[in-house]
Amino acid sequence: MRGAGFPSSASAQSTTGPHSFLEYLFTFFFALLFTSGAALAATATNAGVAAQVKPPATVKYARGLLWKIEAPGARSSYLFGTIHSDDKRVTALPEPVIKALDASNRFTMEAIIDGEGLVHMAETMYFSDGRTLQQVAGKELYAESVKALATRGIPTLGVEKQKPWAVMMALSMPPPKTGEYLDLILQDRATRQNKPVSGLETIQEQLAVFDELPLPDQVALLKEAVQEQDRFEKDLEEMIGAYLARDIAALAEAGAKHKPDNDRLYRSVMDRLLTRRNTRMAARLGPILKDGSAFIAVGAAHLPGESGLLNLLEKAGYRVTPVY
Repeated sequence: MRGAGFPSSASAQSTTGPHSFLEYLFTFFFALLFTSGAALAATATNAGVAAQVKPPATVKYARGLLWKIEAPGARSSYLFGTIHSDDKRVTALPEPVIKALDASNRFTMEAIIDGEGLVHMAETMYFSDGRTLQQVAGKELYAESVKALATRGIPTLGVEKQKPWAVMMALSMPPPKTGEYLDLILQDRATRQNKPVSGLETIQEQLAVFDELPLPDQVALLKEAVQEQDRFEKDLEEMIGAYLARDIAALAEAGAKHKPDNDRLYRSVMDRLLTRRNTRMAARLGPILKDGSAFIAVGAAHLPGESGLLNLLEKAGYRVTPVY
C-alpha cells in the first residue's frame, strides 16, 4: 500500500479492540458498497436501506425484496434487495430467494471486492497531503469521533489521517457478529455453483460518492454520525425489523426520521448516493437483462421510489413483478 499514510496490516493488528485493521477494512468495504442514504443522515440507518426524498406514502414499489424482471425474448431475471448485515434473521435465505438464485445462470452485485480494490480504498480514505482529521474537523469533533470509534470497538490507529467521510462510514456500520454477511453469502453460493460473478459499478465509482464531497459537507455528515451514536442499536433494530417485513416504505419512513437539518446537503448526498447511481446501474443492467437468467443483488435502498431501479426498469419496458 503506497503513499497514503495508513497503517500496515501488521501494525494495525496490534491495535486494541476486537477487530484487526484488515477485518475492519473488509467490513468497511462492504458497508460502503451496500450503504444507505440514511446512513449519511444518521449512523442508525443500516446499509442497504435509505430515506426517500419524498414522503413514504408516495414511495412507488413500497413492498417486496425479490422481483422478477421480464423482457421479450429473454429468460426471466431476478432483482433482490439486500441489507448489509450478518444478523441470522437476515442471513437465513428465504426459499423464493434460494430458488431464484439457484436457477439463474449468472450473479451480479453492486461491486466485486478484490485485493486491488482494498488497496485503492485504503489509499482513498486517508489524506495524502499532510492534512489531518483534527485540522479539517476541529479539535472537539475529532476528540468526539475518536471516543465514538473506541466505544464501538473500531480500530483508531491512523484515524488522525483519515478523511471525515471515512470516519463517518465507520460509525455507520453495524457491529459484526459472525462476519457472514448477507451480501457475501449470496456471492459465495453463486461462486460455489460456478456462476459468472460480476459487478455493476467499479470500486472507484463507489468511493467517489463520498470522496468527492466537499470537505465541509464531509465534516457535517461526520458530526451527524457522532451525535446519533446513542440511538444506533435501537434504530438498527427498527431497520432490520422493517427489512424482515419486506416493507420498503417503512424503511423509507424510518430513515426519513433522521434527515439532517441541512436540506441542501441532504438532497445533494441523496442525489449522489441513490439517484445518479440508480440511473447508472439501470443502464448497465440492460445487457444483463437482455441475456436473461440473472440474479442481481443490490442494496434495498435502490429498489423503491420514482428514481428507484424498479421504476426505471419498468419505464425502460421491462415487466416488473414482486415475488417475495
